[in-house]
Amino acid sequence: MAVSDDPDLSGIRKDQRYSAMLSQIERQHLMYKSGLVSGSRAELPEGSFRSMVVYGLGGSAMAGRMLESLAEILSDFPVHVSDGSRLPKWVGRDDLLVIVSYSGETAECMLALEESTSRSLKAVVVASGGKLLSRSAELGVPSVTVERGLTPRMAVPEMFGVLAALYHRVSGNAAISPQSISEAADRLPTYFSTISPESKIEDNTALKCAGLASRSFLVSIGWAHTAVAGLRLRNQLAENAKRVSLSLRVPEDLHNAIEGLHTIPGQSAVLLRSRLETKDVSAQMEALKGMVGPGLEVSFSGGAVFELLSAVMWADMVSLYASYLLNVDPVELKVIPKIRQSVTSTIRGAR
Repeated sequence: MAVSDDPDLSGIRKDQRYSAMLSQIERQHLMYKSGLVSGSRAELPEGSFRSMVVYGLGGSAMAGRMLESLAEILSDFPVHVSDGSRLPKWVGRDDLLVIVSYSGETAECMLALEESTSRSLKAVVVASGGKLLSRSAELGVPSVTVERGLTPRMAVPEMFGVLAALYHRVSGNAAISPQSISEAADRLPTYFSTISPESKIEDNTALKCAGLASRSFLVSIGWAHTAVAGLRLRNQLAENAKRVSLSLRVPEDLHNAIEGLHTIPGQSAVLLRSRLETKDVSAQMEALKGMVGPGLEVSFSGGAVFELLSAVMWADMVSLYASYLLNVDPVELKVIPKIRQSVTSTIRGAR
């Protein structure tokens, strides 16, 4: 399919390669709410906590990073996302450890569960099934089961809902609560209508960004929670559209990475703006307009929670549109499964 400035989107709901993922994006508001209910009802280890630590990789880590970004600007109760090969040494019995793996088969999460038990940490497991759930039951570790049968990276909204509900229960923070998340989720269908395949092409920023990603090297630049959406965009473009891109975070990457950006040929920048930007951040965003490759500016508003949820939905739609424009299967993965199989075999052989 040739990439044009006036693409025909009539087939995106008919072609099963794209329609299933489109449906999952369209119902993200329901997925957030489902996760909130599950997290609110889940069993928790006894005691009070000084922080919440989320261990996960891929989409599971993304759910944690979404929560972490909100906590940074809305709460004094910290969230730390761990995506290394082992749990941080500093995690103790005063921290709530949440081990997240949508499939329940992530080898590193299995190791994290065993390590948490050996260190007598207080943990909760979140998964749709797999060995992680069965092993957590054997060890007496509380667990939360999420909806099965989804494309794993598209389960992020439900996993975030679970994490947000757990966070509210241990932190007592009203700004990140089932109510605040649910109210933001209720607004997503209206937002989706502005970036859906049926919306006006000239007003559809997700489609415009997908066109840039299909024709050039995309560089997303964001701040705080919009930087997390930029990271989501980078990851989704890689997995869904099989396109490499770059995500930069203000202000950190304007102290280093920005200096070499001009060496990337054919780049296009997308600035992910927030109504909550501080004056210094806004000044840096404005300064970037004359320094980066021509591209797009996308603004999000409506409070931190809704800005994050809508920006993640937007990023998901960009990646789906890009896969459609490039005529690639957004679900099929070739490289990642081979690596995961190798890691799993190595870990099993070491036991």
